[in-house]
Amino acid sequence: MCRLTAYTGPPLAADALVFGGTHSLLLQSYVPQELLYGHVNADGYGVVWYHDGKPVRTGSSRPIWQDNDLPALLESVSSSTILATVRNATPGIPVDGGNQPLVHMRWSFVLNGFVENFRASHMRGLRSHLPDDLYGHLAGSSDSETLFLLAVAAIENGAPLLDALENVRDIVLEAVLAENHTAQLAMVLTDGHGIGVLLTSSETTTNSLYLARGHPMAPNGALLASERLDTHSSWEAVTPHTGIELATS
Repeated sequence: MCRLTAYTGPPLAADALVFGGTHSLLLQSYVPQELLYGHVNADGYGVVWYHDGKPVRTGSSRPIWQDNDLPALLESVSSSTILATVRNATPGIPVDGGNQPLVHMRWSFVLNGFVENFRASHMRGLRSHLPDDLYGHLAGSSDSETLFLLAVAAIENGAPLLDALENVRDIVLEAVLAENHTAQLAMVLTDGHGIGVLLTSSETTTNSLYLARGHPMAPNGALLASERLDTHSSWEAVTPHTGIELATS
């Protein structure tokens, strides 16, 4: 499982998404309060922002607190769309510097969750839904990369952001339920002009996710976070098994 933050709206300094608030993403890396599985998010981090319409990514497989240069880097970056994650790796999924947020062309993606027994039971079947060109872009063996490219495939077939994520949900749930497996699917997808969010799972319980509009950190934009970044009243829990779309402006 992971912790994530996301932003869309007028340009915002990227350090706010990682270091802002009394319960910042940095703090959530080692003192998370609402993880369904695991205890600490020490298996790497990633931040994506958009520059001239293209995603730019920085990240590492090291714990985020070990990167002393990150605050200065993110303080110098301003963007209208930003995604950030800290990772608690799913057992059996490799930890490497190429992890989330994932980027392909103009698209960026975060999965907070997992597909149970992915590599042994579901990797081959789920990847069979990918067209040849996207299959050729697979660089690893993670569930998150597979779900991301399934969403991109749906978009290339004309689906809007949220419809693309719902298509991924349908494919994944059909596969896991047939094997009595579990999937937790808090998915965030963006092209830099808007963010699609789908919070769902194969069970009644989902990962935690909160949305804030009119927050002092970003008064004219929208913030997403796995755990509220502070106690401000603008934070509202995203209803489980629902999707939302957020526009940049």
